[in-house]
Amino acid sequence: MESAKKLHWAPPSRLEGRSRATEPDARPDAALSSILRVVRTTEDCTVLPPGAPASAQEWSTLIERVRAAASRAREVEAQAQEQDQRVQDLLERVREDVSAAGERVRAAEARVEAIQAQAEARIRAAEERAEAAEERARIAEEWLTRVHETITSEFAAFPETRTLG
Repeated sequence: MESAKKLHWAPPSRLEGRSRATEPDARPDAALSSILRVVRTTEDCTVLPPGAPASAQEWSTLIERVRAAASRAREVEAQAQEQDQRVQDLLERVREDVSAAGERVRAAEARVEAIQAQAEARIRAAEERAEAAEERARIAEEWLTRVHETITSEFAAFPETRTLG
């Protein structure tokens, strides 16, 4: 950015401005010459006396400075709009990312629920198989107990003394 030139400030007197405006012989460019006094740089620090006419060079310089200031204002506005657009684009991308992340979370939650339901079903099936196996084992023990009792009762009637021979 080009370095700004220091401006020499020569404030017009309030009374001076009023008296000129009310005087019948006041020139229209007299008030504008006070603007030129404000716009002068420190390099060109000759101060115009309050009723001195402004030269064409001074007016040209003033117009160029106004154009430069307006150009700079347009540049700043364009930069601000570009930055605003970049921020809006960034916000839109963030919104899309958040939405996509939300969708991924919902999909993961659905998968977790499906896996959990499958696990619960497998656990129930395993418990049912275990209960059925326990029932079969109980029945098998009852039969073994009956067989044992039958064998014991039937063979108990034989005499224990046998001849080997």
